[in-house]
Amino acid sequence: MTDQIIMPAPTGQPSQQAHAHQRQQPVHTTVCGIVGVVFGALGVVLSFIPIINNIAAIFGFVGVVLAIVAMVGTFRGKKRGKALSIVAAVLSVLAIVITLAMQSAATKAIDDSLKAAKGVDTSQTDQSQSKNDSSQQSSEQKQGAQDTEGDIEGAHVKIVSAVKSTNDYEDNPTVLVTYEWTNTTTKNNSFAVLAHPQVFQNGTALDTAIYMNAPEGYDANSYIAESQPNAKATVTLGYVLQDDSPVTVEVSALASLDSDTKVTHTFNLR
Repeated sequence: MTDQIIMPAPTGQPSQQAHAHQRQQPVHTTVCGIVGVVFGALGVVLSFIPIINNIAAIFGFVGVVLAIVAMVGTFRGKKRGKALSIVAAVLSVLAIVITLAMQSAATKAIDDSLKAAKGVDTSQTDQSQSKNDSSQQSSEQKQGAQDTEGDIEGAHVKIVSAVKSTNDYEDNPTVLVTYEWTNTTTKNNSFAVLAHPQVFQNGTALDTAIYMNAPEGYDANSYIAESQPNAKATVTLGYVLQDDSPVTVEVSALASLDSDTKVTHTFNLR
């Protein structure tokens, strides 16, 4: 009988079936890219709607994360859809940028409407942007805390005095604060409309005092009395004291987005 020689299969080489199986494995489209496009598109649409565009910004941030994940997968060749991931990134970034721009414009519009309601000349803001460096430095000095006297939106304010006064209707000790102010708007206004005066003692805001018998120099109507443009007036307000420690008086603009500009001074009670 003739012996049959069986040749062993070569080792270390993949079979043709394995190669074919690997070639047949499909490369799927990136799911993160598709979802990122959806989030980005929703973000762009909602970014033009005030208030709701807060959600648009969230959609935009989620879309950016998904787009980054999608781009990593597609550029490594694990997924298809490079263009899809780029579109997702662009839409998501646009949603964030448009949202920020719309919110900035809405904030400026609200601020301008508040100023117009008070009679504040909004054109002064645009004119100040075209001034030279020296005028810009002087305007920056007006921002922040101003000691005793200074400008707030719509008024020039001076804190004249803070002295101990008679007790209020509940027999609590009080301090009487005197303010002088000038109406710098273009219409009749009161101190109550333009200014937000506060008095602090031991770091706590004091309550407004109510008198049964008005102390000397106190005018209850001065706070709400209107003054004409460029007219100067005096306002007196009483506050309920906690003790005899110093008090800090602060005056800022009422209903203004510029909360940093204020006039302030600390008084030792006497």
